[in-house]
Amino acid sequence: MERFIRKYSIEKDFPLSRSFVWKVLGDNDRLNRFIGLFPVEFGKVENKQGGIFYRDAIAKVAGFVDILWKEYPFQWVKNEQYTFERIYEKGPFTKLVTTFEFLESMIYENGCKVSIKSEFTPRNLLGLAAIPLIGIKSMKNTIRYVDEQMLVANGTIEKIHYQKKTVGQVNLEELNRLETLLDEAPVNPDYRIKLHGLLRDGESNDVVKMNPYKVASEWGAEPLEVLRLFLYATKAGLLNLSWNLICPNCRVSKVEYTTLSKLKGQFHCDLCGIDYNADFGKYVELNFSVHPSIRKAYDQVFCVGGPMITPHVHMQRVIQKGNSFAFPLPDGFVKMRIRVLQANHIVTFDEWPEDKNIKGMAYTYEDNGWHRSGEQYNLKNDEMMISNESSSDIVVVMEKAEWNQEVVTAAWVTSLQEFRDLFSSEVLSPGQQVGIESVTILFSDLQGSTSLYESIGDADAYGQVRRHFEFLSHWISKNSGGVVKTIGDAVMAVFHLPEDALKAAIQIQEHVSEFNATVGDPIVLKLGLYSGPAIAVNSNDRLDYFGRTVNMAARVQGQSAGHDLVLSEDALQNEKMQAIIMGLERFEIISFKASLKGINDDVALIQLKKRVPGSLIVQNEEVSDI
Repeated sequence: MERFIRKYSIEKDFPLSRSFVWKVLGDNDRLNRFIGLFPVEFGKVENKQGGIFYRDAIAKVAGFVDILWKEYPFQWVKNEQYTFERIYEKGPFTKLVTTFEFLESMIYENGCKVSIKSEFTPRNLLGLAAIPLIGIKSMKNTIRYVDEQMLVANGTIEKIHYQKKTVGQVNLEELNRLETLLDEAPVNPDYRIKLHGLLRDGESNDVVKMNPYKVASEWGAEPLEVLRLFLYATKAGLLNLSWNLICPNCRVSKVEYTTLSKLKGQFHCDLCGIDYNADFGKYVELNFSVHPSIRKAYDQVFCVGGPMITPHVHMQRVIQKGNSFAFPLPDGFVKMRIRVLQANHIVTFDEWPEDKNIKGMAYTYEDNGWHRSGEQYNLKNDEMMISNESSSDIVVVMEKAEWNQEVVTAAWVTSLQEFRDLFSSEVLSPGQQVGIESVTILFSDLQGSTSLYESIGDADAYGQVRRHFEFLSHWISKNSGGVVKTIGDAVMAVFHLPEDALKAAIQIQEHVSEFNATVGDPIVLKLGLYSGPAIAVNSNDRLDYFGRTVNMAARVQGQSAGHDLVLSEDALQNEKMQAIIMGLERFEIISFKASLKGINDDVALIQLKKRVPGSLIVQNEEVSDI
């Protein structure tokens, strides 16, 4: 049927930016649902002879007719074009190649012309007849999808309901009943209303594997407040939570667990062909789904290879052996890297060369990896030449090197006091340990606690110590931290961000005089913090942390003299930490070196000491504690 190959194209201008239309049509999973395609089941990654990988895919048309094909990697340049190719083993076609181009509009200023070109190879006369019924109809529906998304963007319509709730109706009675359990929760009532609307009216795929930060972006809401809402909603039974292991290369979820106790220390990515260690700080992410008692919803998959599945990728391209391709570089520099899929050979760029002509900026790929090419190329501005001199075809991506920060990682959420209070049973399995790339540990201690017990007696001293724990917990929680445990009269706390730990420590010392005004015998606090990698473990049925960072934090706290906090001088290398420290008015900054137990060399430290210990500022006037 090769002589029956049919080529069709359709195009339209929109008063929309290319970046906007790219996001709309690059989200193939959502697009395919709208244009009427069917859910797909994808197999594992396989390799054909010659090097390019594919996935076996199957879809049931009308619920009983199977269509089977091999899905090859999408190819794209962000905001410019993308192409996908399917080789069918069963169905009306033997091959389909479709290309989307995002061109500058000659009609609308700063607009976009969308051009869709499809090449159909029918299997037989029935396939030839199916082209207008399936193929051309899908192309027209794609243009209509952009039309409707434009109406949403302009505020003409609120939302497109492109998918019927085929998986069951919403149990409004149960939804309303469970929402009453949030009446006393410290959450934004406006966000509660938005969550109600999402759970009631959202499409099936919108209410499973929800990323609270992405939801916050769609709502125009504060991310941390939406996360808090989701945590309390989970405790109330409106939502379920799940932990997803994310591949550090392709950055796509590979394994999902309903509880941390089931989390494994290692996982495998079939696309990258590598085993990875689970890292709390990057590779373990928290998602939320609607509870089945409210409605049954499933994450139906329509596409696994579109550009929006891996939005950090600027360009993806198949380069056949012996061929070259000039990669267009993204506008404006962000730390980038080029990587060969599956082989995982990587070159990272901290900056582009100053010469914007970039003549000679070329790389050759061979079986053993990348090599800077000595050959000179007459390239356009902002292009890079990639040559494939290996023994097989390859798939090359140019992508952001930095990890996506708009996700809720396990390290982040498990450091929150509210999570630790609401989900105290969420711990790792006994004996399991998971690494965290960076965490900040804060230790506190009471100066002269022994004399406190001697002077006021055990019962009164113990009560005061307990109240001081509550005081510390308030400021730790207020700054997105969590109390890990108490040790005698000391507290160990954890923070995901070092600047949050610093702000908490400063506020504790600034407000301790207020606490002392409520007790008979004033307390003096000694604080220390330290940042670095750690190991998360299950200790006495709670999530605990061990390792050098924890030991260093304890030793750094030991250098505190009271009315102060001590931290590593390395903290000044963090711009946010430096800005906080340099902006302090009530604290004296003292640099010193100390010999810490178990550390060979002296350690450079910073002491932030209150200028007038035990004083308060009231309307810019300094007064002593009573």
